[in-house]
Amino acid sequence: MRRSVVHAVLACLVVGAVLAYVVVSLWPVTDAAASGTAKPVDAQPMTVLQVLSGDSVLLSSELPGSQVREHGTISVKLLSVDSPNYGIVPECFATEAKGRLEELLPVGSIAWVATDAVPQDEAGRWLMNVWASDGRYVNYLLAVDGFVRAVEMPPNEALWQPVMRAGSSAAARFGGLWGECR
Repeated sequence: MRRSVVHAVLACLVVGAVLAYVVVSLWPVTDAAASGTAKPVDAQPMTVLQVLSGDSVLLSSELPGSQVREHGTISVKLLSVDSPNYGIVPECFATEAKGRLEELLPVGSIAWVATDAVPQDEAGRWLMNVWASDGRYVNYLLAVDGFVRAVEMPPNEALWQPVMRAGSSAAARFGGLWGECR
């Protein structure tokens, strides 16, 4: 009798382990490791002051760094992504995109930033790849979950491929704005 109880417990453990493996292997992968875009060693830490939209933030630094050579407040447009406009009348999914960016980069948190070939646009906004304080690649996460469209921004293409693949994946499964804004 004891042997049958032990076998039943072991069988339950094996079934539980197999179910856990199946669930984990089918779970959508949305972290930075999946994008192959670890934070570069020369990324600069900056403090998040405000999220302006689903693809723009205000950042600040007390000291000059490797990416931004002066200190103070800068306006940043995330590279390779475009969120719905968040104007007087927000476009479809603009509020959700801004909310997601606020979750990834809460006010007061540290954002790690890196520029690409052209660091600023004509309006003086900084064009950057951004990582959250925990090292997750924000541009990628916004695209893979369908909060933004992947947009090529030549010559700033160092991390375009993973963001483009993430955006294509979201569109194929009608994730985020791809399902809500048809």
